Amino acid sequence: MALDTLIEFENVNIFQKDHLVLKDVNLSFSKGEFVYLIGKVGSGKTSLIKTINAELPIKEGEARVAGYDLAKIKSKQVPYLRRKLGIVFQDFKLLNDRTVFDNLLFVLKKIEYISKIDSFKLLK
Repeated sequence: MALDTLIEFENVNIFQKDHLVLKDVNLSFSKGEFVYLIGKVGSGKTSLIKTINAELPIKEGEARVAGYDLAKIKSKQVPYLRRKLGIVFQDFKLLNDRTVFDNLLFVLKKIEYISKIDSFKLLK
């Protein structure tokens, strides 16, 4: 894995339970690269994303994301992996009682990216 490689899959088979969804996945994305994942319904897009963010386990093949070996990642490491990824989902997962700005502010505070003092600067 090169130093600037963020995501690398080699011969990965992706499963939903015992059902093979994607076979022999080979891909590599570098840091800062902007990637769109498009395809027909049922083509495996969500399964691939769930594998990248360690929601689905790696059973076959090798996969590294943000320096983590997905075949060996521990559950306590998963939140740290996800903080290194910028995944925007189609349904957005926004909190309905907040504006878009407040939704973003909420997430940034939760991951301790910004402090309360920084959030006051943002409001000005």
